Amino acid sequence: MKISSISWKFFVSKKGRSFFSVLGISLGIMMLIISQILLFTVEKSNEESVKQKYGDYDMLAGYQTSKDHLSNEDISFINKIPGVKKSSPLLYPYLGNKDTHSELLGMPMYVGLKNDSLSKQHPFSNIGKGHFPQENEVVLPVRYVKSHGLKIGSTIEMSFPPNGKKKVKISGTFNETEKLDYIALFNYRWLSQVTSHENKTTVVMLKLSSRSYVENVSESLKEKFSNIYIDGRKEMDKEKENIGGLKPFIHILTFGSIIGSILIVISTLQMAIQERQRDLATLRLLGAKKIQIFTLILVESLIIGILASIVSLGLGTQIAFLSKNFVQHLMNVQIAEVIIPWKSVIISAIIGVVLTILSGVIPAYNAMKLPPIAAYRQSSQGLQKLNPLITIAGLVFLSLSCLIGFLNYFYIDGPKWIYLLTGITFFISMFLNIPLVLKTMTRLFTLIAKPIVGSEGYISGQNVLRQIKRNIQISSILVLAFTIGFTGYMLFSSVVRQSEQTIRDEHLTDYTIRSSESTLEPGFSNELVNQLNKINGLRYISVPTSVFGLTLNLDQEHASKWNGQLFSVNGQQQAHLNLGAIDMKKANTFKSINVLEGTIDQNALRDNGVVITKDIKDLGYKLGDTIQIGRYDDVLKGDKGHSFRIIGVIKDMPLTPGDEYKIYTDPINLQRYFYLNKVQQIQYNIVNKNKTKEIQNQVETLLKNPSFSNTVLYDRAQELQKLKNEATQRMLILLIVVILMTSIALIGLMNSMASSFQERKREFAVLRAIGSRKKQIIRLALLEGIIVTLSGGIVGIITGLIVGYNVLAGLEAEYYILPTVFVLIGLFVSPLIGILSTIFPSIWVSKMNVIKNLRED
Repeated sequence: MKISSISWKFFVSKKGRSFFSVLGISLGIMMLIISQILLFTVEKSNEESVKQKYGDYDMLAGYQTSKDHLSNEDISFINKIPGVKKSSPLLYPYLGNKDTHSELLGMPMYVGLKNDSLSKQHPFSNIGKGHFPQENEVVLPVRYVKSHGLKIGSTIEMSFPPNGKKKVKISGTFNETEKLDYIALFNYRWLSQVTSHENKTTVVMLKLSSRSYVENVSESLKEKFSNIYIDGRKEMDKEKENIGGLKPFIHILTFGSIIGSILIVISTLQMAIQERQRDLATLRLLGAKKIQIFTLILVESLIIGILASIVSLGLGTQIAFLSKNFVQHLMNVQIAEVIIPWKSVIISAIIGVVLTILSGVIPAYNAMKLPPIAAYRQSSQGLQKLNPLITIAGLVFLSLSCLIGFLNYFYIDGPKWIYLLTGITFFISMFLNIPLVLKTMTRLFTLIAKPIVGSEGYISGQNVLRQIKRNIQISSILVLAFTIGFTGYMLFSSVVRQSEQTIRDEHLTDYTIRSSESTLEPGFSNELVNQLNKINGLRYISVPTSVFGLTLNLDQEHASKWNGQLFSVNGQQQAHLNLGAIDMKKANTFKSINVLEGTIDQNALRDNGVVITKDIKDLGYKLGDTIQIGRYDDVLKGDKGHSFRIIGVIKDMPLTPGDEYKIYTDPINLQRYFYLNKVQQIQYNIVNKNKTKEIQNQVETLLKNPSFSNTVLYDRAQELQKLKNEATQRMLILLIVVILMTSIALIGLMNSMASSFQERKREFAVLRAIGSRKKQIIRLALLEGIIVTLSGGIVGIITGLIVGYNVLAGLEAEYYILPTVFVLIGLFVSPLIGILSTIFPSIWVSKMNVIKNLRED
C-alpha cells in the first residue's frame, strides 16, 4: 500500500477543506516569517540610523581639563585592553584653561583630530564644505566665518599660547545642522606641535570588538587611571533598547498564533477522519495495519505543513516588502531596504512543518484506535461525548485557582508569585473547561433562543453538540486570542499609566540637566549654572552634588530596628546617608515643601543646620538633635566627620523624590567641610513660551561644549512622547496578532461548518422538503456559528480579565485598568466572527438541489 499516494488522494478529495487547512496553518507560519524578516530589517536599519546619529564608535575616555592628559604609552596600554579594536586621539589644548589665556576669549574651542577612519565617525568631522585640515589649516563654524567676512581659502591669524600667533588657512566649514558653533578643528599632529602638547592626548576615541566589552574596558581604565572620565555612550544603547525590547514580546505573540494554527490542523484532521471512517475501516479490513493508518494521517499533515510553508514563504516575504512603509511609521525607523535573513526564515518554515506534523499525532492516534467494523457500520454522527477526565481536571484546577486566590487575598497576602500561580491555574482550568462551557452555553442559548426563533434554536444547539469536538478547537483559538488581547492590554495600559506618573513625579520641571558620571559623587562644573543664568527666559534651580556619607553617632537601639543597610564603624552600626544641599526658598517655589516640624530657613542651614525627611526619623534622629556625618571613604579611614544640628523635618523633597535617605544643608557647608563644589543636576522650565525652540537650541548648543560633555539633557515632554510611541507600537502589534488569531478561528470555523454542512446536506434537504425556506436554513446555520464563537469569546474575556489582574498583582502594579470598552467590543465581535465564518457555507447549503440530496444515501 503506497501510503503517500493514498494520503494525497485523501487531501485532494476535499479541495475546499484542504485549501482552508493550508490557509489556516499558513497564517501562523507566515506570522513567524514576517516577524523574523521585519525584526531583522528594523534592527539593521536602527543600527545604521544610530551609527549615523552618534558615530560608529563605542567609548570616549580621557580628561575634562588640559592639565591632565594621556601619553603615547597610556594609549598603547589602552589599545592592549581586551575588547579594544581601534583607537584615535583627540586634543583639547586649552580645555578648562581658557580663562587664563585672554587672547582666546571669544574664539571657538580648539580641537585636534587625526584624519583616520575612526576620527571621521566623530561629529566634529562633519564638514559641510571644504576638506579636512592639513598643516596650517583650520575648519571653522559657518557662523564665525560669515560674521568675520571670511570664506573658504581665506587666511586668518589665530593665537596658540604659549607660542604666539600663527596664520592659518580656512580649509572648510562645518555642516550647519550639526550646531558646531563653538569648535575650531585642526590637524591633530600639527596642533599638538604648535601648542607644545606633543605626546599629550586629552581624550581617546575607542572602537570595541563588541558593545558587550564596554563595562570591562571601563573597569580596566578606572583601575589604571585616576579621575579619568569615561563616556560609554549609553544613549546609543537606549535607542537600541526599544527595538531589542520588542523581540520577546513579538515572539510570545507569534507563538500564540502558531498554537492557533496547530489547533486548526488538529480540527481539520479530526474532520477528515470523521468523514473517512468507512474508508479507513475498509483499509483496515483489507489488511492495513494500525501503524499504517497512523502514518497515513501523519503524511497528510506533512502535506499540509509543506504546502503551508511554501505559501508562507511566498506570501510572508512579499507582505514583509509591502509593509515597509507601515513598519517605518510604526517603529519610527528609516528603512532603506527590507533584508531577508534566509537562514532564520527557512528554519521558521521547517519549524512550521514539524509543528504541523506533531499536531497530527492526536488525530492519527484516534484514527489508529478506530474499530474497523464499528466504523464501517456507522452511518451518522450522534451527540459526541466529552471526556469526563478532562472535565474533572478542569473543575479541579478551577477550584484550586479560586482557593489559592481567596486564601492569598484574605489571609496569606504572601509572595507575589502566588498571584501569577493563581492566574496560570485559572488559565489552565478555563482551557480544560472549554468543552463543559461550550456545552453549558449551548443549552443556555437554546433555552433563551427557543421562544424567539422557535425550533431553529433547538436544532442549531443540537448540531453544535453533535460537532462539539471540532467546535472545541475553534473556541480554544478564540479563548487564546482574547486572553492574550485582554491580558496584554491591561498590562500595557498599567505600565504606561504608571510610567507616565513616575515621570511626572520624578521630574517637576520640563527639562533636567544631569551628570552622566556613574561615580558615588557625580557632578559637573558650576560654570554651567553661570552660563544658563545668561539665557533669558529660563527659570531654573541647581541641585549640588551630595556627599556620599556615613553617620557617626547613630543610636544603636534604633539601628537594630532599622530595615536599611548598615555599616560597621569602630564596632558600631552606622547608616549611609547622602548629605545634600539646595536653596530651600527657591525649591519651595517650584513645588511646596511640606514642613512637618521646625523650619527650612536658609540662614539657619548655613549655620551648620540640616533638614531631615520623615524617613530619617526612623533612625532615631529628631528635631534639635545633632547628626555627625562624614564622607564614606574618609570615615573608613578614621575621619570623625562634621556635626550638623537638625533644624527641621520635611515629608520629602519634591525636586528629588527618589532620595529617601538624604539630609539637606546649605551648599556653602559642602564646600567648607567636604571641598565639594559640583552640580549633580539642574532643573529648569522655559517661561518665555514664545521662544521655547530658540532657548532650547541655546541650551543644547551650550551643552555641546566639551567642558560640559559629562552632562545629559532630559526632556520630559520628549520622554512622555517616546513612552506614548512605544506603547502605540506594542498595542498595534498586539492588535495585529489578535486579529490574526481571530482570522485563524474564522477560517477554522468556516472550514468546520462547510465540512459539517456537507455531511448533513441530506438533513437540510429534509428540512427544505417539509417546508423550511432558504432564509430559515441560513438562519439555522448562522445560529450554530454564533453559539460557538460567542462561547469562546465569553470564556476568553473572563480568562483575559482574571489572568490580567493576577499578572498585574504579581508585578505589584499601582494601576489596574478595566477595559470596559474592549469588553463590549469583544462581546460584539464574538458573534460577528460566527456570522462571517458561517454566512458563505450557509448560503451554499441553502442553494443545494433538494431532490438530489434526498436521493443520496
